Order: sequence, then structure tokens, then C-alpha cells
Amino acid sequence: MQSARTEIPDFPFDDSSTNDIDDVYARLRTENPVSRVALSGVPVWLVTRNEDVRFVLTDNRFSLAHSIDEGVPRLGTFAPQPGSLLASDPPEHTRLRKLAAKAFTVRRIEQLRPYVRRTSEELLERLARHHDSPVDLIENFTAPLPIRVICHILGVPETDQPLFREWTEKIASVSGTPAEEVQAGWRSMEDYIAGLVNEKRHDPTDDLLSVLVSARDEDDKLSERELVQFGITLLAAGHETTKNQITNSVLVLLRDYPEQWRRLCADTELIPGAVEELLRYVPLFGFDVTFPRVALEEVTVNGVTVGAGETVLVALTSANRDGDTFDAPGTLDIERVDNHHLAFGSGVHRCLGAQLAKIELEVALEGLVRHFPQLETALDGTTPEWNTGSFIRSLRNLPVRWTTT
Repeated sequence: MQSARTEIPDFPFDDSSTNDIDDVYARLRTENPVSRVALSGVPVWLVTRNEDVRFVLTDNRFSLAHSIDEGVPRLGTFAPQPGSLLASDPPEHTRLRKLAAKAFTVRRIEQLRPYVRRTSEELLERLARHHDSPVDLIENFTAPLPIRVICHILGVPETDQPLFREWTEKIASVSGTPAEEVQAGWRSMEDYIAGLVNEKRHDPTDDLLSVLVSARDEDDKLSERELVQFGITLLAAGHETTKNQITNSVLVLLRDYPEQWRRLCADTELIPGAVEELLRYVPLFGFDVTFPRVALEEVTVNGVTVGAGETVLVALTSANRDGDTFDAPGTLDIERVDNHHLAFGSGVHRCLGAQLAKIELEVALEGLVRHFPQLETALDGTTPEWNTGSFIRSLRNLPVRWTTT
């Protein structure tokens, strides 16, 4: 009898360092939607259909907390930290999320739109001064916008914001950065947030971190480690994901769907729907899956029995291209309706910052089409340079140019 290693394919299927999606997912959705793959040599389950992915994400029998247990296979060096939202299950997760949810209500987040717009306008006006030569859109717009916003929410001083780009890029690495550098990134963020927490204790302000410090000190609702991990999770997730979603979406529009870019330039009312479609169509996770789940008991998924203690990977990228859920799933359609994508996940672990991310995407896209309707990539026939081995699909740079009329 052959070993599991030779019977099942290795995962990930490729380094996924582009905006393309491996054709194997379409075949798996049809022929073997809950399939065996080998992650770090260990057999795990890979779920690829939209309906099945949604089931795993919403069923509490699949644990995120146990995904960081010793011996559980994972993608390289990247893993959530103990005490964080990303490594907890109810009721602990419910307690943690409830504390932050008060600051992330739709109403409160919508009140941030003017700040996001002011920040976007400032960056776009500065970007316009580079019109004589190609300019990197990431360095000058898509990276500073989300980090300024999340630092504003948490109360991080503006002078310290550049530090987080380096740290978040390190901790998002799966195989492209040595493990010691990844851990150094975590430690740097932990030390910084711990110091900032101490400052907020002595001089609280009207920001989310001050609220969380109060919950720790006055209400005893958070441990010190949970408090620090809260800050790290919100900073890292609120920056790296949004930065790359904006960048990769602009690349897709300019390079692959220029006619839809022109439609947005002509009618900005289409932008909210376009953002939802870009979230569905443009893959974000570098290896197509989010964090592993571990089955707490035997569970049947689409007729397949997943045993207690077995690891499950959910392919959000595949789920968002499922033809049983979306018409013409492989085509970007900025006027698509009833767009029930899974870009933000589902269930109790659905992305806490989903509404904030959508506001930033809407404001960024609206500002770009208004300021630079003639925007185009300056790749000049070359292939975009992607970072390899990262949990988030990210370009090294995106050179752009424009003409004025």
C-alpha cells in the first residue's frame, strides 16, 4: 500500500504569487470538492465549493483555537498568536469580539469616511506631483492610506506609522522570509504595542486602544496578553490586507478590464458594487486558503466524513469562483447583483473590519478614477513582480502613469 504522501497531491498547488487562480480548483469543485491534500507532508482536507466552505466557516465544530496546537500542519512559519481573535473559539472569541465590535459598528465606521476621504485626497494630490515619470502606486497611495486609517483608529502616533509596514510584511510571510525574521517582526510589534498600552494607561485618548485598556484595567475583561494581541491583530489585518486588495484590484482593472475602469470613470455610482465584485474576483490569500481549522468531533461535509482532530483548509479563492453560486464566475462584472462572496469569511470569525475595508476600497477607487481617469500601468509589457511566499498576495510595486487632458 502506498503512503499518504504519494497518494495525494501536495498543497499548496503553486506559490499563488499572481492574480491568477490554479485551474485545479475548478476540477476539484466538480469531481472532488472535499479532497485530501498533503500540507507539510501531513494529510488534510481541502474544501473548495462555496456551499461547503460556508458550512465549515459557520460550524463551531471546526476550531481555530486548536489550529495553533503543536503538530497541526500549517502554511510555513505564519500562524495566529495565542490570545488573539484569530486563534480563539467561542466563548473566549465571543468575549473578545464583543469588546471590539462596539468600535466597529457600521454606524461608527461610517463616521470614519470623511477621515478616510481627507487622507485619500492628501495622498492623491501628492501623487499628482509625480506626473512627469512613472510612479509606484503602492509606495505613494495604496500602502499609506490603510495604515494611516487603522493607526488613527487605534491611536498610534503618525511618526511611528512607517514601522508597521516592515513588521506586517514580515509576519505575513509564509516561506519568503526566514523564521527568525518573522518572529522578530512579532516581537517588535508586541514590544511596541505593550509600550503604547502603557502610554494609554497614563494618558488615555479617544481611540480604540484606550477603550481596550479601560476594559482591561477597570472591567477586567481582558488579560494583558489579550490586550496586546488585540492591538497587533487589528494593526496587521487592518493594513496588509486592505493595501493589497486595493493594489491588486487596480491592476486587474487597468490591465485586464480597462473598459470597466472607463465605466467607473464615467459613473462613480457603480463603485460600491464594483468593490463587492473586486472582493469576489481578485484573490487575496497567497495560497488560496485562510487559517486551518481542526474538527473537534466527527463531521460530515458534503458526504465526506472528517474525523475528530483532522485539519481542514477552506479555499476562499475557489469558493468565490464557484459556478454553482455565481454566473460567469471567471469574469469580472462590476454590475453584478446579489454578490454573496466570501472574501471576508462567514460566521463568528467573519472579518471584524469588513465595513472599514469596503469604505477604504470605495474611497480609494473613487479618488483614483476622479483624479486620474487616464491612469494606466507602466509595466510596458513586463510581468508584474510579486512577492513570493506570503500569506497575502502582494505586488512588490505597481508603476503607473497618466496623461492629463
